[in-house]
Amino acid sequence: MTLALFATFIICIVIGIPITFSLGVAALAAIMASDLSVIVIAQRVLPAIVDASVLVCIPLFILAGNVLSYGGMGDRLVSVANILVGRSRGGLGSANVLASMLFGGISGSAAADTSAVGSVMIPSMEKQGYDKAFATAITVISSPLGAIIPPSIIMIVYCWVTETSIASIFAAGYLPGLIIGGAMILLGWIISVRKGYPIAPQTSWAEKVRIVATALPALAMPVMIIGGIVGGVATATETAALASVYGFLVSMYYYRELKWSAVPTILFETVKLTGVVLLIIAMAALYGWLMAFDRVPFQVAELLGAMGLTPFAFLAVYVAMMIFLGCFLAPTEALIIAVPILFPVAMQMGIDPLHFGIVSVTALAFGHVSPPVGVCLFVGSAISGLSLGRIIRALLPFYVVIFGVLMLIAFYAPITTLVPDLLGLSR
Repeated sequence: MTLALFATFIICIVIGIPITFSLGVAALAAIMASDLSVIVIAQRVLPAIVDASVLVCIPLFILAGNVLSYGGMGDRLVSVANILVGRSRGGLGSANVLASMLFGGISGSAAADTSAVGSVMIPSMEKQGYDKAFATAITVISSPLGAIIPPSIIMIVYCWVTETSIASIFAAGYLPGLIIGGAMILLGWIISVRKGYPIAPQTSWAEKVRIVATALPALAMPVMIIGGIVGGVATATETAALASVYGFLVSMYYYRELKWSAVPTILFETVKLTGVVLLIIAMAALYGWLMAFDRVPFQVAELLGAMGLTPFAFLAVYVAMMIFLGCFLAPTEALIIAVPILFPVAMQMGIDPLHFGIVSVTALAFGHVSPPVGVCLFVGSAISGLSLGRIIRALLPFYVVIFGVLMLIAFYAPITTLVPDLLGLSR
């Protein structure tokens, strides 16, 4: 059965069948090659998306991110970021990264980050004299911060797969996200100094106060989300619902930029993306159950145990594998395929589940910016009008730095466990 499961999946991918349907076809082929009944499909698919209460927050976070994008709150976050770091050499690049960090604390989606921040920052940077390829590259590379800095759809899926606490994994993502964002800002500053990119014009204190005051309702949204979840005030689902309503009211009645005519579009985009995510989860749940039924995770664990890998060596191999998968699969898809197999192995080696989760999420998040299927690359190309080749060339130094930071996170567990431990959060 295992041979049919993997062989059919690989054949489907090679001939160009979308990953979701490849999982389903491979599962069906494995069932037909075994003594199992096709009723297993319904028994495993429906509970995966109907009984998993943790997944309810996914459409709500997607809705909150769409409200943010359409309602003008994203523009306010960009303006605040520009005030904070815009006066340094190449400050618009630093503001771009900081805006992604702020936006990531609300949307949970890298693609939404690229679209919302890029549509504002890329034209602004080009107008100020920045090379368009650099402006696009720093927008694209900072977008995965939306998947690393909570809330994060990938983190929620990881919690669903491994039964890890959402509050704990969210708390674990903050320090790695800040380190990665700081590394991007530093590299962007070095490139800006070398190429002589401009310093933003001086802004009066009165104007700074006005911009910050105007942005306070937008800045309150990530505080509300994370404070509610990590502080134990509300569940992730309740917080996501509250954030969606709050974002709608602020955008509609305070900023007055969200029109009723945009509501159907927002709801349609939310339903469309939710359908895609839940369909992937449903097919992956069936595929994962068949692997467990045929004892694939246990066989992999025995194989790796026989190899005598240390936890460090295991994590190095794991990071390389996840980066490779991220080049061809969407992060959610790769996580659902790989983590159920290797999570038990990591636990046997004594690796902290939060550490393993952040390493998984961080490695896969940058699949958003890795060819050939990195969705953020295509969004950035659509906004800037540049070819993928030109954007990727500008991204090369960022790839090197991000890989270095990723290895630091993988090999030094306290980076991921410090904040949850300080807050006394359970695993």
